Amino acid sequence: MSAEQLSVTHTSSVTADQIDELGHMNVRYYGQNAVAGTQALGEQLGLGEPDITSSYTRHHHEQLEGNALEVRSAIIATSTQLQFFHELRNRDTDDLAATFIHTLANPPVEGAEFEVPDYGQARSIDLNVDRLASAPTIGELRSRGLEMRLERQVSTEDSMGADVVPAWLTNNLLWNGESLEESESWINDTDDGDRVAFASMETHLRIARPVAVGTRIQSFSATIDIGDKILHELNWVFDLDTDQVLAAAETIDLAFSIPKRRARSIPPEVRANEEKRFYPDLDQ
Repeated sequence: MSAEQLSVTHTSSVTADQIDELGHMNVRYYGQNAVAGTQALGEQLGLGEPDITSSYTRHHHEQLEGNALEVRSAIIATSTQLQFFHELRNRDTDDLAATFIHTLANPPVEGAEFEVPDYGQARSIDLNVDRLASAPTIGELRSRGLEMRLERQVSTEDSMGADVVPAWLTNNLLWNGESLEESESWINDTDDGDRVAFASMETHLRIARPVAVGTRIQSFSATIDIGDKILHELNWVFDLDTDQVLAAAETIDLAFSIPKRRARSIPPEVRANEEKRFYPDLDQ
């Protein structure tokens, strides 16, 4: 790969409102930067608003408040659908923050020569597996108690004011809303005196169709593998009026010590909680 194959399509800085409880830029803003790169390439190709059908994200290094960022992009050589590659880098240090592969509902561009570098390839997720096509039914997920959020309507909070949820905000449909449990925190104060949460390392999101504000939805989650430090999870969101899956996300999450700023083994009490929704047979 030569540097000439990548062009800068977007620049930004990490602002205070983008920092989450782990002390670094939240994953949604990595995605927002990449989508800005896809919009820029789409404009160059005369596509109008790009219709993203799937996105793969691989996180490399956390980014902190004040960091200056830039997106470098290229059109991937493919014979099926149009795909864009993006890498998000720190402008001052050239530190690689994340890489992305966006698939669009458009035919490929003839003559594209860019090949995804090794560091941008999926590490633990098989991108050829269609988690939309293999999604369980709502009935199956409910029978196992895998509801992640209460039933609700899509709001402008999910879409940031738009009538339809933008592709880069589709994860809001999975994670926004009221938990089934009275108290739920994604940060765990553990028996060994640490503060532990899970940081996303890889995510592959498939989008079945755009979702309008007002749609009645519910999201579900299952763990299909538990390692020493990682969780491999599947997440789905369904249209409750049609029982159709709207989006499916496959994630690799890493246990992360907030005070020590490094990965760690999953604490026993956290592991025990995750095992309640451990269903490896759903890995189809």
